Amino acid sequence: MPAMSDADMNHAPFHDVSMGDPLPTMIPPRDGRAILLHGMRLIRRYRTLFLAVGAGTFLAGSGATLMLKRTYMATATVVVSPASTDPVNQNAQPNDRLDDDELATQAGMLQSRDVAEAVLRALPPPPAPPGFSLRAALCTHAHLLCAPAKPISPEDARQAQVDQLLAAVTVVPGVHSRIINISVNAADGQRAADLANMFVTAYQQIALDRQRADLNRTAGWVDGRTGQLRQRWLEAATKASTFNAAHKLSNTGDGSGNGPLIDRQMSETAIGLTQAQNRLAAAEARADALARASARGESRALVALTQQPILVATANTLAQLESTRTQKAAAMGPHHPDLAGLDQQIAATRASLATETQAALASINEDVVSARAEVAQLSRNLDQLRQEASIQGSPQAEYRMLDQEAQSARDVYEAFLGRSKEMVDRVALLQAPVAFVSHATAPDAPTFPNRKKLLMGVIVLSVVAAAGSVFLRDLLSPGFGEIEQLRAAIGLPLLTAIPRIPARNGRAVRSHVLDAPFSPASEAVRSLLAQLSLSAPLTGRGRVITVASASGGDGKSSLAYWLAVLARTGGQPVLVIDGDHREGTRRGGTPVPHGLTELLSGAASVTDVVRHDAETGVDFISAGAPCMLSFDTAEIARLRTLLKDISRSYNLIIIDSPPLQNMPDGLVYGAVADQTVFVCRWLRTSRSAVLSSIERLRSYGAQVSGVVVSMAEASASAFPGAHYRGETTRRIALNYDS
Repeated sequence: MPAMSDADMNHAPFHDVSMGDPLPTMIPPRDGRAILLHGMRLIRRYRTLFLAVGAGTFLAGSGATLMLKRTYMATATVVVSPASTDPVNQNAQPNDRLDDDELATQAGMLQSRDVAEAVLRALPPPPAPPGFSLRAALCTHAHLLCAPAKPISPEDARQAQVDQLLAAVTVVPGVHSRIINISVNAADGQRAADLANMFVTAYQQIALDRQRADLNRTAGWVDGRTGQLRQRWLEAATKASTFNAAHKLSNTGDGSGNGPLIDRQMSETAIGLTQAQNRLAAAEARADALARASARGESRALVALTQQPILVATANTLAQLESTRTQKAAAMGPHHPDLAGLDQQIAATRASLATETQAALASINEDVVSARAEVAQLSRNLDQLRQEASIQGSPQAEYRMLDQEAQSARDVYEAFLGRSKEMVDRVALLQAPVAFVSHATAPDAPTFPNRKKLLMGVIVLSVVAAAGSVFLRDLLSPGFGEIEQLRAAIGLPLLTAIPRIPARNGRAVRSHVLDAPFSPASEAVRSLLAQLSLSAPLTGRGRVITVASASGGDGKSSLAYWLAVLARTGGQPVLVIDGDHREGTRRGGTPVPHGLTELLSGAASVTDVVRHDAETGVDFISAGAPCMLSFDTAEIARLRTLLKDISRSYNLIIIDSPPLQNMPDGLVYGAVADQTVFVCRWLRTSRSAVLSSIERLRSYGAQVSGVVVSMAEASASAFPGAHYRGETTRRIALNYDS
C-alpha cells in the first residue's frame, strides 16, 4: 500500500476507529484573530487570577506613585567665554575658538566641591520638616530598634550636605557649542532656581578671585623686580657720569643715549662719501654712454640716456622722419620727388639733435665736476674725524661700555615698569570664564513624578502583569485547555465536551439529566449516545461500552450513569456495571452484599447481583467486595462469556471502569468491550496521563471510539450538542412534560 502524503492525509476520510488507527488531525495555523480569541478565553477562564493580579499590581503601583517624593528641576544656561584679547597687550591676537577640552573643563569646575560649598554658604539647606518615622516612634515610646548614637562632627555634616547637593546637580555641556546647562533638583521650585543661579554666580566669583589673586601675586613680584632694576640703572648712570668727568672726555654723546658724537659723525661722513662716490661714477658713466650714442647716431639710446625734454623730442622727431622716409621709399621707389623734402628735414633735425646733445654733455660734465669736489671734501672731513677719535681711544671705549651698561639697565627697568602698569590695568579688566545666557526660573509643576504618566504606566503594567500571570498559569496547567490541542495530541475523534454543571452536592450532579433534560450537558450526553450508536459494530446482541479515565474525579462515573439514564428513557434495557471492585461501592445508599467480585469468582449468579433503580429504571451491578483479581486468561475468558450472556438481556451494558493510572483492570474492561469511551477532565487531567492511558488501551486491543471532555468551560464551543437560551430550554421542557 503506497504511503500517503501530507496533502492526502489532510483530505483523507476518518479511519476506522475499530481497527485502532489514529485519526490524522492537523492544527490550523493561528492568525492574529485566533491568538486574540485564545487570550480572551484564557482571561475569562482565569478571571479571578487576572483581576487579583491586576488589582494588586495597580494598588501597589498607585501607592508607590503617590508616595514618591516630589522634586522640581530648574535649569540655568551659560556660555563659555573664549580667550579674550588683552586690551593692554598690543601684540595679543584675537581668539574666538575654544580648546577641545575647554568646555568639559568648565563643566567639571562648575560641579566642583568648592563651588558647592560656596553655594551652601550662600543658601544653607532649610530645616527638614517633621515627619513620622516608625523606627523613631518605636525607639521613643517602646525603646525598640534604637540605634546607638554616633557623634557626627560639623565637618562630616557639611561634607554630607555637599555630597547631597552635588547629587542633585547635573551639568551638561552642549554639543558643538559653547553652551552649558546647569540643572538642579530640589523639593521646592524656587529653591531649585536659586541653587541653579547661585552655582553660576559662585563659580564666577571663585574664578574672578582666583584670577585676581594670580595677577596680584605676579604684580607684586614685578614691582619688587622693578625697584631692583631702577636701583641698578641709577648706579650704572652715576658710574658712567663720574668716569666721564674724571677723564674730561669731550664729544661723548648728544644727550640722547645714542653713543659718542664723534663716532656718529664718522659714520655719517662715511655714508655721505659713499653716496657722493656713487653719484660721480653714475655721472661719468652717463656722459660716456651719451658721447658714444651721439657719435654713432643712436637716437633711441639718446632718449634712454638723457632726461632733457628738448633732446628727447628732437630724437623722437628724427626717428619718425626716418621711419616715414623708409616707408615711402619702399612704396614709391628711391628716386621719388617727395623723398628729397624728407631728406632735408632729416638733415635739419640731425643738426638740431647734435646741438642738443652737446648741451646735454656739457650739463653732465658739470655734475661730474661737482661730484668730484664733494668726494674730495668728504674724504678730508673723514680723515680729520679719524684723527680726533684716535686721540681719545681707550678712555672713550671704557666710557662707551659704561654708558651702554647704564642704557641697558634703563631699558630693562622701563620694560618692567610698563609690565607693572599692565598688571594694574588688567586687574580692572578681568572677566569670568562663563556668562549667563538665561537665568533659572522656578518651575510651575514638579518635574518628578509625572503622576499622570506614571499612573498610565501602572495601568499598563497591571494589565500586562495580569495577562502574564494568566498565560503563565495556562502554561503551567497540567491538562488541556484548548480543544484543538487535545485533538492534535490524542489523534482520536472528540466525541463531545460536557460543560461544567453548577451543583452543591453529588445528587444534583447525578440527577442533572433528569432534572434538566434539555440543558447543554444533557444534549452533549445525548449526542455522545447517538455517535456511539452510529459507530457500533453489528453483532446481533447488546453493546458493551466501557467508560474509562486516567484518574479519579474526571467525571467518568457520572458520564456512565447519564448514558444509562438517557438510553433508558428511550425504552432500551440498560445495565451499569461498577468495575471498581476494590472500593466496595454502594449504590443508592444501601450496602450491596454481592457484586461483580462475587460474580467473577462464581460465588453468586447474575440474578443475585443485578439490582434495579426504581427512579431511573436502570439495572446495575455493584463492584462487590474489595479483592485482588489477577485477571489471568481464564478470568478474562469468563468475563467475556459473562458479558456475552448478559448482552442477550440488555441492549446496552455500560462498564464504569476504575482509573487506569490506579488499577490495570480498566485495560481488561476496555479489551472485552465493544466500544471504549475515554473521559478527560478539562484543565485537570494531565497531558501525559491522557496520552499514556490511551496508548495502553489501544495497545491491549481496546476499541477506543473517542474522547469525551468533562467539566469544560463555556468557551469550549467546539463540542457537539445544542446550546439553547434559558427561555428556549424552559419552553422545550414544558412541551416535553405536557
